[in-house]
Amino acid sequence: MPQSNIKNRMMGVVHGRALIQPSTLDEKAREFDVVFLTEALVTRFGWEEDYDELLVCEPQAIRMDRAERGLPVLDCHRSDSVFHQVGRTVRVWIDDRKQLCARVRFSQRPEVEGLFRDIVDGIVKDISGGYEVYRYEREERPNGQRPIYRATDWMPTELSLAPVQADIHSEIRTGEPQHPVTISYTSNFTDMSKRTTMQYTVEGNPVKAGETITVNGATGVALTDGAPGDTITLTLVDEDGDPAPDDDPEGAARTDGDPDEDPQRTEDPDEDPDAATRQAAIEAANAAARQVAAESGIPAGEAGADSRARLDAILQSTRAAGLSDTFAITLFQNDKLSVAQCRQAIINHMVRNSKNVHGSHGIEVGLDGDSKKRMAITNALLHRIAPRQFRLDPGAREYRNMTMMEIGKVMLAERGIRTAHMSKPEIASAFFKRSHSTSDFPELFGGIIDRLLRAQYDYVPEYWDKIARQTTVSDFRARGLYKAGVANGMKEIKEGGEIQYTNLEMSAETIQVATFGEGIRYTRQAFINDDLGVFETIPQAFVRHWSTLRGNIVWALLTANGKMSDGKALFHADHKNLVSGALSETALAAAKTALMTQRDINGEIIRAQPRYLIVAPENEMMAKKLVTQTTPTKIEDVNVFAGAFDIIVEPRLSNSPEEWYLAADPNAVDSLYYAYLNGSEGLRVESTEEFRTDSMDYAVRGDFGAAAIDWRGIVKSSGK
Repeated sequence: MPQSNIKNRMMGVVHGRALIQPSTLDEKAREFDVVFLTEALVTRFGWEEDYDELLVCEPQAIRMDRAERGLPVLDCHRSDSVFHQVGRTVRVWIDDRKQLCARVRFSQRPEVEGLFRDIVDGIVKDISGGYEVYRYEREERPNGQRPIYRATDWMPTELSLAPVQADIHSEIRTGEPQHPVTISYTSNFTDMSKRTTMQYTVEGNPVKAGETITVNGATGVALTDGAPGDTITLTLVDEDGDPAPDDDPEGAARTDGDPDEDPQRTEDPDEDPDAATRQAAIEAANAAARQVAAESGIPAGEAGADSRARLDAILQSTRAAGLSDTFAITLFQNDKLSVAQCRQAIINHMVRNSKNVHGSHGIEVGLDGDSKKRMAITNALLHRIAPRQFRLDPGAREYRNMTMMEIGKVMLAERGIRTAHMSKPEIASAFFKRSHSTSDFPELFGGIIDRLLRAQYDYVPEYWDKIARQTTVSDFRARGLYKAGVANGMKEIKEGGEIQYTNLEMSAETIQVATFGEGIRYTRQAFINDDLGVFETIPQAFVRHWSTLRGNIVWALLTANGKMSDGKALFHADHKNLVSGALSETALAAAKTALMTQRDINGEIIRAQPRYLIVAPENEMMAKKLVTQTTPTKIEDVNVFAGAFDIIVEPRLSNSPEEWYLAADPNAVDSLYYAYLNGSEGLRVESTEEFRTDSMDYAVRGDFGAAAIDWRGIVKSSGK
């Protein structure tokens, strides 16, 4: 079998060339697509040897957590300041050609306008893609070729505009933060005559499932399709096209050409150190086969079934369960067992051994059985629902291809409930009835909803949190906040004099949180139908509703123009924060003056600096004209507000589209506040079991409130 060993090295961020797709450029939205990274071989120089790197562009190989939140687009890899960030990815995906692609949104800052024009004009074409690799599988190649380092665990980290193509500087960079990387050294050029399966890297033409391939004198049948560069599994066959006899170190019974030798003898562990392990797998498979044959109500035998299809189905099931190919071959050789019976044997084996698993899985089942198993099943279902968002943990692989019915069987068996003779409706009823007396079933789906909710938070853009300041409250009672500007101010201290102290005072304005929520129901019918659609769509809706609700509450503070504690509206002439005039240079100057001349309660100038220009969509173009950098030819054409404010376009203001606002940074000047209940800043998932309908109900709740505490940090224009 192939020789394998593991080495650990330290490695920094690696960069590869990405390509801008000119046909996708949208000048108005300032967006374009890039082919970020591909599976093409790239020569690298580092450690003990040169090698060709291959990035596996499949969901299970890529850590997409950071990419799903948006990757920074930098200027020449400079990450020491936010001013070197010129854009951000708004979407990252794997296309049908196994290429990692990204949609880039370019900054609207005036100082990067020239760079964007160079991209539009085709002057700047090259973008470098940065990524971190955490695991390589090293593969030797014949004829003195460089080995292939296949990255099977890696994470994209950045995009960077660079004048020189990144491939020219593709060595391992020094002087950057380092992280550990594991390298698995494996050679495929050992004696394959002693194996029932082998790995094959496709060269030349693509390979179709079922096609016969000959490699180094060994003949095998491809189990899956494979494009050039893909690594696929071959099941070795003899000259007649039947599976290779189990006469290898992974089998047990064999003949060495001696007709007098017992064909059923077991291997000598002294001859092969792994023989005992493989012999144990054979005995376990035979025991599972005998059990299912004795107790299963499924008709035995598939005399007419195609042996190749039967072997493929069994191999797929054992690999999904994390079992060896030896286990699969042993079941296959029990030719009286149907595929369905083999799958039941696999489930029985998993249940019987779940309390003694001590493998190298990321999630170990058995040490803390219930919670660990639930974590593994949760991860497998999350990967099935959203494979691009959730990587499959090694310990969850055994549940990857299981239906909800099969998962239900495993969980019921853990509770001592035998399902061999149960129909699907009976299993579903047992599953839901069990949920009323134990917490593991409700917590399984509750955990899935919670993870999906958190994954969706970054996908709903809202800007209300830019104009309001966050705080927390300890309960649901109305709370006052401390007034700004209550101190006496700095005064000279005469020799022997004392400092004057002032007590802090609470504002008459208060903030109060309330609870909001909604729910869904997971039914017995959805369980039987293996329907996970409720988990795919509902969490997205929950997060969208939660974001919309909070936005409605905050923006209503402006549009409702409620009364303050002095009996006057938030925006009032006496507060000196209400101006008039349609959005123009003159009106904007008046609003800026009004904001900057606001005084605190002691009459001191606050020196509030305007930061946000807030408009309805109908005023967006005018707002951009007022703050966009231009190149004037006459002094009177100079744009005096170029780059002065960040624009916020809010559709909720369209009821009075002519109105607009100018606001200071809420962290610099008190004005609007929003609050969460302390320790509950997001949505919470709670489960209840409905006895009458065989279902599990899930409610999501959130605690939120907002209030206008002061009028001094924001100015409104009536637009007329």
